[in-house]
Amino acid sequence: MKRSRCTALAFLALAGLCAPGHAWTPFERKTAYEEVALSPSEQQKVQQAAGWAKQSDTELLIEVKNGLPGPLACHGATVHLLGGGTVSKSFVPRLYVPSAATRQGAVGGVKKGQMKDFAVTCMCWKKPGDSVCGNPSANPNGK
Repeated sequence: MKRSRCTALAFLALAGLCAPGHAWTPFERKTAYEEVALSPSEQQKVQQAAGWAKQSDTELLIEVKNGLPGPLACHGATVHLLGGGTVSKSFVPRLYVPSAATRQGAVGGVKKGQMKDFAVTCMCWKKPGDSVCGNPSANPNGK
């Protein structure tokens, strides 16, 4: 079967677009923001509470209230038990807490009355060199 010259050129043009090093995806989003750990003063503006669900004495609910100007991404929680052990839980997907909002996550396997203390690992987004958490969704290019 004979291909027309136009078909062959179109094929070569498309093949050139897919060559290694020239790949592009419409889902890639460049941003001037980086996800960073909270400073001690920022950590004080994030309120955390924990308690058990009414229907379960082994399901610890953790509540995070964001008092920062930008959103938080909470990666997980660690619960220290009275007996010396720990229970860790990664939030998948991460617990996203918008500014001035409250969200809850759960850590299973923590029996009521056995918790000594807990910690939640949250991060925010900042432009390099900035000291204030920002919102990369509001201004993705950082301009």
